[in-house]
Amino acid sequence: MNTHFLIIFIVALAATVVVSFAYVIWRTRRDEQKLISIIHGSPTPSFVISKDHKVLYWNRALQALSNMSPREIVGTNQHWRVFYKEERPCMADLILDDKLEQVTSFYPENWSKSNLLEEAYEVTDYFPEMGEKGKWFRITAAVIRDARGRVFGAVETLEDITEQKTAQEELLQRSKEESLGRFADGVAKDFDSLLSAILRNVFLAKISATDEDKIVEDGLAVAERAGLQAKELAHRLITFAQGGYPVRKPENLKPLLQDAVKTVFADSNVKCKVAIADDLWPAEIDAAQIRQVIENMLINAREAVSNGGTVDLVAENTLTGTNIRTLGQGKYIRIIIRDNGVGIPRENLSRIFDPYFTTKEKKGRGGIGLGLAICDSIIKNHNGLISVESTANTGTTFFIYLAAAHKKAAA
Repeated sequence: MNTHFLIIFIVALAATVVVSFAYVIWRTRRDEQKLISIIHGSPTPSFVISKDHKVLYWNRALQALSNMSPREIVGTNQHWRVFYKEERPCMADLILDDKLEQVTSFYPENWSKSNLLEEAYEVTDYFPEMGEKGKWFRITAAVIRDARGRVFGAVETLEDITEQKTAQEELLQRSKEESLGRFADGVAKDFDSLLSAILRNVFLAKISATDEDKIVEDGLAVAERAGLQAKELAHRLITFAQGGYPVRKPENLKPLLQDAVKTVFADSNVKCKVAIADDLWPAEIDAAQIRQVIENMLINAREAVSNGGTVDLVAENTLTGTNIRTLGQGKYIRIIIRDNGVGIPRENLSRIFDPYFTTKEKKGRGGIGLGLAICDSIIKNHNGLISVESTANTGTTFFIYLAAAHKKAAA
């Protein structure tokens, strides 16, 4: 009888163990499924790697960003392919291997320990291969520990901060231009007044010099030419500082654009293709200043391409559904000037509108680096915007936005 009860007890105990074990497995799988659902349902692109750097989870947001499905990535150590052309560690790999001393060599931008999470680190980096124009991301990576406190993996999340970065750069550029503009305006006006006095006296000396005093006359002629060139530079600085005091009225842009193209490409082997909307809205502009901008931009485009290259000029109507923060609501004319030339290196893009920054060789009076700064100043004083996109050895595209006029232009 005792043996019978002992057998029943052992069977019951075994059943309890089996049920408990099954319950633990079920609960573990349920918790794991919850974790998977949380990761996949997160709008923040995220992935999780194991201790041997194999991808465990690859969420839907990251799949949409990278166009790589979990089926392609999970179980491999190929997560770097999303971000880089050549194999190298991601932030999660570095903290998983406790190689934080290598972070600065792989991520030159600022990085720091997270203020919110233990064993988590943040870094900001630019990824030129992502999207059409590259993207800026704030990356957060943290180690993952099990119930016993042992590290079994790491998670990495990416926050797209491209728009924020662009807005910061635009604000910095505007602040720098305003500061330089105030300085340039004061200096240029004083310089212009001094040059006017010098040139008056040079002129008086020229008419007072005798015909026999050829050396003095030649020297005064050289001084006069130098003074006129310096006066022109002073006027350029004033234009940069204040936009040259634009006198605006409603104007039809089509004839202005066509005339600028004829002037710039009259004796050039470079062809310019023009596409202007038939219903192009008029703009309230200072026609002479806007023509100066267009001609300057076309000259830059012409010089950027070799013989046989092409330049496109497009003018079209647009609304402020263009995701451009610095433009107010309303109707705008967008002028696009595109070339297939040498392009602008990425490190120079943020500087091309800076005064005296130039990549051209300085020959004679050319290439002093005020052309684009003046263009930007003129457009800014017309309440418009110039932006640029470029890839080295592929080409450059400038976008000019001018507010449409409320009144019709004179015929």
